[in-house]
Amino acid sequence: MSHHHLPRILAALLAISLLAAGCSDLNSPTGPADTASPAGLRSIVLPENATLDAAILRLYSADPADTTVYVHRVIAPWDENTVTWSNFGGAYAPEVLATFGTPLPPGYVEVDITDLVLAWADSTYENHGLLLRQDDFTDRNTFWSREHDTDHPQLVIRYTTPVGPDSLVVEPLADTFIWEITPDANYGTEARLYTGWRQDTDLEKQALLRFDILDVPDDEQEGCTRTIGYWKNHAGFGPQADVVSPLLPVWLGEPGGEKSLAVIDPATAVAVLQMKTYGRPNNGVTKLYAQLLGAKLNLTAGACDCDIADALVEADAFLADHDWNDWAGLDADDRAMVLGLKDLFDGYNNGDIGPGHCD
Repeated sequence: MSHHHLPRILAALLAISLLAAGCSDLNSPTGPADTASPAGLRSIVLPENATLDAAILRLYSADPADTTVYVHRVIAPWDENTVTWSNFGGAYAPEVLATFGTPLPPGYVEVDITDLVLAWADSTYENHGLLLRQDDFTDRNTFWSREHDTDHPQLVIRYTTPVGPDSLVVEPLADTFIWEITPDANYGTEARLYTGWRQDTDLEKQALLRFDILDVPDDEQEGCTRTIGYWKNHAGFGPQADVVSPLLPVWLGEPGGEKSLAVIDPATAVAVLQMKTYGRPNNGVTKLYAQLLGAKLNLTAGACDCDIADALVEADAFLADHDWNDWAGLDADDRAMVLGLKDLFDGYNNGDIGPGHCD
């Protein structure tokens, strides 16, 4: 494959949606009828003078079947906490972009989606992700989701700089599956993604997935916002410079609150942003921690609190008295409030509201 020369910003809005068909023995609450608005357009930014070699979608095949899985481009937004078979509505382009061959082996399997990533980058298509499906009445495949303890879905960005080849591994921010037999159910907290059918009467199963962001700083820009993916990858634990330490400490919750979390060093910041230490990605407070920390890092770095000033006060008051261990015991109203705050800060960090995302 030929190398693709890129500008500093690869505007690949990685809301990768995988419609991978689902499990038959899971019971989950029904989500709202309307699909939520998208969390915002994301971007990958490679180092200066880099060339893109490949963008590889990798899934862990946990229970493979002797069936072909087709990859399509999704053409509508979705939200992990509310998407269902009914409100997603089969929103994908008919063209097959790639196929996971048959039979699938156990372990990681991968397909090349470089052309699609480049099409997202040059705005040929608006990115709403990918769909995975199978032919009618074919045995289902099982893949691990980001809620599984290990072996999460990945988007691997392979590139070359003047000093040699390198790569970025992008882990998902959200995923779920949808199921035709339970058209109003949401499965955003499950540890599995599926494609196909378990038996003819089960009807089709599909899933969605959205990936994290990576980018690099632009020294000439001030007052703009950056994603949690940026802050996670610029905390001094990789090739990028540590830009997080000078912005700490940050409190998640009112300073000194009974359950407030003090982020005093970059290791704690990364743990919060990875959403694997203070709860798991299916925990609403864990997700609020990550987006609130991203917002506060943006504020300390010089962004205004436009559109989030009141939400910051509300979030800190709540987190002074509640932490991630309390999520399971929250009532429906408090859960909705936490997820609403998380979505607001996510939109701020991605530039949908507030001063705008850094180019």
